[in-house]
Amino acid sequence: MILLKPYDCPHCGVTDEAKFVFSGPHIKQVCNQCDAYVKFISKSRIPDATETKLRIWAITSQDQRLIDSAKVDCGFIDNLKGVERNMMYWRLYLAIKEKEVAV
Repeated sequence: MILLKPYDCPHCGVTDEAKFVFSGPHIKQVCNQCDAYVKFISKSRIPDATETKLRIWAITSQDQRLIDSAKVDCGFIDNLKGVERNMMYWRLYLAIKEKEVAV
């Protein structure tokens, strides 16, 4: 799986995996904690939805209730395609990671 390595945020100091947001036609990598800009990222560097789904299944032990709850929390949208789909599944992954830490 080609997933992103955690990074050190230069603003808040947290070490975490990034989240992605659209910035016009570009995609920004931002801190998952403070939303500070980290860098612009190529669309090809965003983890593929299939890889992210496998990681989600692994960390949740296929707990569908946890996944459904995280989908509500992150505003998950089904039936997206391309980079939007990849970004949505990454957002779901981050929401699940946050729930796992809280438990």
